[in-house]
Amino acid sequence: MFIFIFSLILIGFWFLLTSGELSSMILGIIFIPMSIIASMQLSRRTDRDQSKLHLKLRKLPKFIVFFAYQSVKGGVDTASRAFSLNMKLHPEFIHYPIQYLPAGTAMNLFINLVSLLPGSVSVVREPSGVLLHVLITNPKTLDEIYECERAVCQLFGIETRENFRLPIAE
Repeated sequence: MFIFIFSLILIGFWFLLTSGELSSMILGIIFIPMSIIASMQLSRRTDRDQSKLHLKLRKLPKFIVFFAYQSVKGGVDTASRAFSLNMKLHPEFIHYPIQYLPAGTAMNLFINLVSLLPGSVSVVREPSGVLLHVLITNPKTLDEIYECERAVCQLFGIETRENFRLPIAE
């Protein structure tokens, strides 16, 4: 059933891209099945890694509040930096060691969520963590990143240690 619905969505998207020209279906007949097969192969690989990981719906409202707060906080911080005459920035790349999140959906959510934090953006996923670009490196920045990881862990029901703190490289 999923493949059928996904196929209909891709066909609809193809018509939007081609302004509804039926002659474009000649290419669509080739590329739509190719994209469905690629999607199935990629999702099958991800599903194997995520078979025991499920979203906890009762944790979703708390995560939505956290997400909204971080979004607004990031926007306000960006606006205040844009209009500030003296930003006092010390940009750096830091390696954040991911402690609890498995590869897949939870990891992708974390990587995208970190980009909403004020002054930070995910650059690349590394085998043992994530390379981040931050505008200011201090304990508060690292704590905020860790809180994002914990929020995603709570959303997916992944156990964490309460007293865990990251080593801070000064």
